[in-house]
Amino acid sequence: MSTQPQARASGPEVIQPGQEQKRAPDFDPQDPAFERDPYPTWTRLRGRCPVARGDRWDFWALTKYDDIKLVSRQPHVFTSRYGITVPSNPVSGRRAPLHFDPPEHPLYRRPLNAVFSADHVDELEPRMRATAAALVAELVAAAKGDAVDALSSPLTGVVFGMFIGIDETEARALNTHSERFEWAQGNRLADVAEEENVYLYDRCRQIVAERRANPGDPQRDMISALMNVLIDGEELDDEFIAGSLRQLLIAAHVAPTALIASAVRHLANDLELQVRLRREPDLIPHATEEFLRLYTPNQGFARTCIEKALVHGQQIEPGEQVALVLTSANRDEDIFDAPDDFVLGRDPNPHIAFGHGAHKCAGQPVARAEMRLALEELLAQTREFVLDGEPSPLHWPLYGPEHLTITLR
Repeated sequence: MSTQPQARASGPEVIQPGQEQKRAPDFDPQDPAFERDPYPTWTRLRGRCPVARGDRWDFWALTKYDDIKLVSRQPHVFTSRYGITVPSNPVSGRRAPLHFDPPEHPLYRRPLNAVFSADHVDELEPRMRATAAALVAELVAAAKGDAVDALSSPLTGVVFGMFIGIDETEARALNTHSERFEWAQGNRLADVAEEENVYLYDRCRQIVAERRANPGDPQRDMISALMNVLIDGEELDDEFIAGSLRQLLIAAHVAPTALIASAVRHLANDLELQVRLRREPDLIPHATEEFLRLYTPNQGFARTCIEKALVHGQQIEPGEQVALVLTSANRDEDIFDAPDDFVLGRDPNPHIAFGHGAHKCAGQPVARAEMRLALEELLAQTREFVLDGEPSPLHWPLYGPEHLTITLR
């Protein structure tokens, strides 16, 4: 079977010399109006130029569901080895498993699958629920607060700590520095971001050294799982493991934090849905899936082209980045009826909020549980909650509220 991408109108295909095309920018990812609400832009681009040109960072944005799925299955044409975000981080080393493609990728990914498995999440659910319940109780007692700072961010930070074997106090401290790093990155404050980056790397090295001295169960502890990986018969060195931990720490925090906040914002604007979910809590998992589709936070998840290809008629040159805009794909009108509407119990709901192909998110059982538990506790402990002021948005490559003040009764 040929490994070359096959000709397809809506997917990548090898092109011949002389087919080069030039394109002016189609959208500005840092436009404040776009950051507040990117969906009108994605709807326009899906209809007029499905492979759009970003006004910064010299990249292409893939906006169609089928194009993104096909490119995600073509690592020999679109690779992860040079970074997975737009804009790329020029000082980041190559980290496992996110920067590795098959056949190397499964060597790093397979040991992590057990750690993030549904069975392990079920084991941890009582602890996860207790954390969510305590955070919601503090928010309710205050009657008003930031649902990001008080709920979604600390919840995801503490839960990640459970998978790397640190206690809640340590996890909250680490999460504070993760938040500051992410804020500095989003606001392009390079000095602050680097200061926090140095701290996070040092702390990750300490955690790895502690685990090396006291190994955990590789089926339940992420660091111990990476320590058991053998590449050509050799163990991974601790610096590589610390770097991978540093990357996974951020990856496990930014997206679920934004997603939970988006779901809270939606519910704060829909009191009727709040009432229904309180009366029928068994519907919350169905609501979670629709929130995943409707408010997918990843806009700039990236690949780098390594051979000339056409995507939806647009030439992509070797060395150019493409953003897999999952936020747009999950509202593609060719796939979803009423794509901009919340449809409780949507069936089928083939969203790709966690990506597609070999790099589909290993932590999706964790993210689903975090979101479900946060909503269950928030709904159970309140009669209603409403927005208090206009939420401030995250910056590209994420979508969702950076801050979300709510009043609770």
